[in-house]
Amino acid sequence: MGIDVSPTACKVMVQRMKALGVSISERDIIGLPRSLADVKSMQPFEFQNWVLQRLGGRVSERPVHDFGIDGWLSDRPVQVKQQENVGRNVVDNFETALRRAKKTEGIIVAFDFTKGAYDGVANAKLERGLTIKLMTIEDLMSTS
Repeated sequence: MGIDVSPTACKVMVQRMKALGVSISERDIIGLPRSLADVKSMQPFEFQNWVLQRLGGRVSERPVHDFGIDGWLSDRPVQVKQQENVGRNVVDNFETALRRAKKTEGIIVAFDFTKGAYDGVANAKLERGLTIKLMTIEDLMSTS
């Protein structure tokens, strides 16, 4: 038996138990987010960690003052927003983060996006050759 309150720590606990030969899956863990409401209620850093774990990425080495990059999926920057109606301003700011990191592709994850955000992504591709993928939490939850 293992006990912890952090979803991040629970995932580590599952990995360690599996390494010891214990047959366990995430479904056996009480307290991991299973619904959109569960995810919305997470603390900010836990939310960010959860998103990056679901993507198979890693958290940025700088948890604060990260210059718009919360984590990495392979060599692609990821920005995580724990909010709804993410707009064009976030896309514009992420473009700056991509250029600063000398990258041409990245991902923004949030609960949902405005039409302006999608327009900003199209504009970034057309005018600056930047590929920004907008991913919702529902998309992320539907991938296992």
